[in-house]
Amino acid sequence: MPAGGAGPHSGSQPWLRAALALCASGVLVATLGACAAPPSETPALGTPTTAATTPVAPPAIETSALETSAPLAPANPTTATPKPAAKPLDVSAKRMLADTAALERYGIRVPGSDAEARAAAYVAGRMRDMGYHVDIEEFATPGGTSRNVIARLKGSDPRRLVLGAHLDTRSGTPGANDDAAGCAVVLDIARISATEGSPVSIEFVFFGSEEYNDGNPRDHHRGSRYRVSKMTRAQRAGTVGMISVDVVAYGPHLHVRTMGIGPLTMSKYLLKRASALDIAMTHLKDPGPTGWSDHEPYEKAGIPAAWIERLQDPKYHTAGDVTSHLQRPALVESARLVLDAVRHMDARAIGRIRPE
Repeated sequence: MPAGGAGPHSGSQPWLRAALALCASGVLVATLGACAAPPSETPALGTPTTAATTPVAPPAIETSALETSAPLAPANPTTATPKPAAKPLDVSAKRMLADTAALERYGIRVPGSDAEARAAAYVAGRMRDMGYHVDIEEFATPGGTSRNVIARLKGSDPRRLVLGAHLDTRSGTPGANDDAAGCAVVLDIARISATEGSPVSIEFVFFGSEEYNDGNPRDHHRGSRYRVSKMTRAQRAGTVGMISVDVVAYGPHLHVRTMGIGPLTMSKYLLKRASALDIAMTHLKDPGPTGWSDHEPYEKAGIPAAWIERLQDPKYHTAGDVTSHLQRPALVESARLVLDAVRHMDARAIGRIRPE
């Protein structure tokens, strides 16, 4: 519009001049809305419109392994058109093998040794890098001081699944399969759960002193025994179950084992999830009178517990238990089973595993 002038046709349309005068006087405001604003145009068919989205907060990673929790800061709001749902994350063989190799490089990690302490510091650092608060639980062992590394994720359901593996090794072995690879699986599940969230709350535990440490076959699983001894009655009641991931990266056959003295519901649940993934897995009784993995104290406490394993490794408990010896497909299959079990542990599954 030229400066100081009216519109090009304002002088030739008397009805327009009258309408503008009425608008200026406020007469038409009640019926026409804001006169100064031109009518909006109807978008052409197929023209995209911009929709505001509601920000979604990431899963709450508990800030204290005792009982407190706080969610991370929510994502920033955006006015962009929502994107399609992201494809679910998969386990990463590359990450797991890297973590296994890193733990192996600390050498023979007998209970209470400096090597075991460095391994504990490594997994604690990895968990902190993912945003978790980490608690270090120290306890005495014949070799010195050992420790459990603990972190928790708050899920949709406050009841907790304990997911564990052990940091230490027997004397004479660097323990890639027994059990650095199990720790790597737990780390990768923690990575995915920190991004996706979880239907069940999770307690991730990297146990110290699982192996025999003084020649007495009944004196082992010190870390998991200590952890269970520190649980209150309410905490035990609020624990859905426990899965021990131990010796899972070599061999064609995946097994779930229990001692047969506690509920078998966790074992049955894992068998169901394995079947859904078309993974051939069988249930076997634990071969040891006191258990061969960290599920033992949980099972004795009446908590549904299970140990997944592939005890077909010829390098088991030898100097040849190194990362280069492991089988990538076996490791990935084991990890995918654990991830699937976590993703499907909703209120209905929890009710079947640990009936009220």
